[in-house]
Parts: sequence; C-alpha cells; structure tokens
Amino acid sequence: MDFKEPTKKQMATDDFWDIDALIPPRRAVHYPSDTETTEIVLEPKDQKSGEISAPAETEAPKRHFIPPHTEEARDERVADDEYFPQNSLVRTVRIFRPRTSHNYYDAFVRDAERLFAVKGRESRHVPFFSYVPQYVQMTRDQLEWYLWWRHSFRNGVVLSTDYSYLLLYAYELINLSEKTEPSRTQNELCRLWTEYREVFRQLDSYLPEWICDHALIHHLTPPDALRGHLLYTAMSRCTLKEFYNTAPGDDGLLRGLLVFCSNYDFHKSKFYTKDTERLFEKTILGAARNALEGMSPDGSLLHIKGMDTSRMVRDAYNGALCAYRIKRQIALEYSSFHCSHDLRYLITDIVKYTENQLRAALGIRSRLGIYALPVKIRDSLDAYLAAALPRRMGGVTGKEKQESAVYERLYDLPKKEFSREHALEIEERSWETTERLVEAFEDEAAARVEDVTHEELERIRAGRAEEDAVAQTQGDLQGAMRPYLPFLSAVLRGDVRGQHKCAEKISLQSDIAADRINELAAEYMGDILLIEEGAGFAVLEDYRETVLELLKSERIN
Repeated sequence: MDFKEPTKKQMATDDFWDIDALIPPRRAVHYPSDTETTEIVLEPKDQKSGEISAPAETEAPKRHFIPPHTEEARDERVADDEYFPQNSLVRTVRIFRPRTSHNYYDAFVRDAERLFAVKGRESRHVPFFSYVPQYVQMTRDQLEWYLWWRHSFRNGVVLSTDYSYLLLYAYELINLSEKTEPSRTQNELCRLWTEYREVFRQLDSYLPEWICDHALIHHLTPPDALRGHLLYTAMSRCTLKEFYNTAPGDDGLLRGLLVFCSNYDFHKSKFYTKDTERLFEKTILGAARNALEGMSPDGSLLHIKGMDTSRMVRDAYNGALCAYRIKRQIALEYSSFHCSHDLRYLITDIVKYTENQLRAALGIRSRLGIYALPVKIRDSLDAYLAAALPRRMGGVTGKEKQESAVYERLYDLPKKEFSREHALEIEERSWETTERLVEAFEDEAAARVEDVTHEELERIRAGRAEEDAVAQTQGDLQGAMRPYLPFLSAVLRGDVRGQHKCAEKISLQSDIAADRINELAAEYMGDILLIEEGAGFAVLEDYRETVLELLKSERIN
C-alpha cells in the first residue's frame, strides 16, 4: 500500500488534540557556572549531646513593627495634660496632641479671629447651605445675616435660621476655645443645642459629643442646664455616657443607671399611666437607690460594685471643622455602667422585682419574670417596700380581717343533714318558679315592644357595637398571633425544647418570641400572656382559656 502524505486540513485536525502544544514552554533551569569551593565553619560538638551547636548570632535581633495606632505605641507617648476628675465615673483623663500636623483650616481660624468681635447689624435672612460651612463660602448678604443672627443669639434672642449657620457658629466656638473663657464656650455650645434641637434633630449627633470633648480638655463638669430628658438624650448620643453624670446626691446618675444599664424600661410598662406615674417614679427610684447604695463601700452610686473598668481613646471634635492646634486626642479610664453585663442583669431584676410589688399592691395579677436576684438584695428591697408602699395598697390589716370574718359569719348557711326526698322537693319547686318567671317575662317583653324609647334603642345598639368591637379585637389578636401559635402550644405543654424549636422556625430566639407575644397581648388585651418559668416560659393562669381558644381556632394541639 502506498503511503499518502496527509493534507493540511488533516494535519490541522490532528493538532487540535495535541495537549503539549497548548502548554506554554518551560524556561530552562539556569545553573551557575561558578564551581569554586566554599569554606563552612562549624562550632565544636556539645560534649553532652554530641550535636553540633548553631553559630552564635552576631547581629542584633530585628524589632517587630508597631503600628502607630496600637495601645503599645500610645503608652510610649508623654501626655500634654493628665488629671483625675472628682465625683465622676471618669477616673483618669490624659490629653495628647495629634500625631500628624496639618494647616487645612488655618485660614478659617484667621477669619474667625477677625470676625469674632464684629457686631452684626439688623439684616434679612438669606438661605445658606454647606456640608462644611466656612466664611469664604458665603456671599456678602449671607455673612451680614450670620453676624446679625450671632449677635442676637449672644444676647439671648433666638432667631430662626438655617442648619449651616448653626454648624458655622459651633465651628467658630470650637476653634476659638483658647481665646475665650472655657465655661462660656461650654454654655454657648449647650444653648446652641438645646435651643435648636427640636427643629434640627441632626444636632443630637454632634453637639453632645463636642460638649463632652470640650469639657474633658478644659477640666469642666457637665453643663448644669442638662437635666431630665436633655440629660438622657446627651447620654444616649454620646459615646462616653459616663461623662454625663451629676453630683452623687442627684437623681441624674441613678436615672442613667436605670435607663442605660437595664434591659427593662419601666416607663414603657402597660401600667405606667398618668394615675400611677408618680407612684412608679417614687417607688422604683427609691428602691433602686436603696439597693445600689447598699452595694457601695461608701454608700455612693459612683462606687457601686459591678462596674467594670474600661478604657477609651477618642479623637476630640470628631466630625467638626477643627484646626490642628485645637485638635486633641483623649485617653480615658472610667467605670462603665452601660458595658457592665452582670450589673445590667442585676439592675434589670431590681426594677422588675419592684414593679411586681407595685402591681401586687395595685391588685394587678400579671408579673414580670426575674432572672436571678440575690437573696440579700431581695431582703433589702422587701424591707424598703414594706415601709414605702401605702398600707392599704399592701393588703387588708389584721383588724380588718377579723371584722370581715365576724360579718361573714352572719350569712353562713344552716347545717342540715342531706335528704334525697327534700332535694327532689326543692328541684320540683324550682321548676315551677322557672315556668312562672318565663311566662311573666314573655308577657312583659311583648307589652314593651311598642314602648321602646329612642334612648333604649341607642343603648342596645351601643351594647351590640361593644360586643362587635370585642369580637373584632379577638379576631385581630388571633390574626396577629398566628405566626406564634406553635410556640404558644409548646409553652402550654411545658415543652422547653419545643419552645426553642418553634422559635427557630420563625428565625427568633425564645425570649424574643415571648416578648413579641406579650407585646401583642398588651396591645389587644391590655395585659401580657407569658412569664418566665425555669428554663422556658409559662402561660398566666388567668389567660389559659384564652390561649386554648386561640389554638383551637387554628386547630393546633
């Protein structure tokens, strides 16, 4: 057979399957041409082990790199200022200058110094907007309005203006803080926040932090003007909540503990109403103070046991336009109440236990679940509440019980032996009486059909409307509870493991599922359904039938 040369097409088809052609060529290994010998010096053998010891190092070991923002690096710096505040949860304050310098806002500071003493003339309002407002960004009319608004504000007159003008004034106060009295600057920052926060809520995100920074740098205490709701807002918006505490004898720190170191807010209780507000406030605050001061070695809330020591490093005036010579870094050591988890659980139980005693005094049947309240603190609360709660709210006295028993004995039934014949006679007479009453009521109803007045019709309609509203509420509750009914079924059976499984199916934890059920029950019924019991939850006995009806309507066992 003659051999035929393959065509180009056949060769191309065969090359398609050539794997080696697809692999890139390997670079040839290069071997050095130097074949000279190299002398190796070994240390003498160790006499005991017989091994050759490694040569001694002649160079100093290399030091590992320390990033500039680690705690190890910070400790090596020398603070520009250090002090120890008195009557405060903040124990130590150290002030540093920033590591890097800049001159971004030097021109702004020069303009602020030049315009600081200029008195504005009455001018019309001109709108102005800037994310980081500065003097050079304003027109002549805008600058005139700003100077007039600032002059009015300094003299106690609060004019309506734009948010950017407020920020500009805050930047001015911060950057000129070295040229003015620190207490005056603090008062102006505080006034700026309190006067305009109702209109510009975004001030809550900045002013409490800047007021705190300015006070720490200049050794000031929290402003006296911050009390009540403003104090809580400042605490909630500031990273260092512990700064905004007041004198040991004031309720500011106590209220801060109850709000920010508790998982339960009694102000949101269903039974905290206008009628009970004063009683709740007086009793819960008094009981909490009595219990917490008993945990302090000196009887002060500033030194109660359970507060963890925390540390913080914060950049002053974060988010503000601030020149380098004003910028500072603040290192703090303080006793934290909102980060101390054991103390949080304890205060939560103190508040819940006190409210339970209040509910009992008010005749309210539902109770809050208690996690683990120490016996010593429970006894202390009982002793305080026994004297604090009104006597008549705490139950009837012994004398009242005795008088009630004497009165009730007058209505005791006479003792008589059981007789079957006598029972049959009573039953026969009762049926005769029933027939007479039915006949009498039917005749009376027929006679009154034509004499029903308009007022009576309205009362009947109102009664039916109320019944319909109750039925509607029950229907709404059933619809709202539908996702949680399997969890309720497990609670009713006392199946703790089943409670966890049912909660996982709706992507919740057991305690969160129970809280949501209680929130819905409080909304539709005016009371909660579940209480903590052991490792799980239980249904209040008063509402057991209600839960059974909910489960029966959905055919859940």
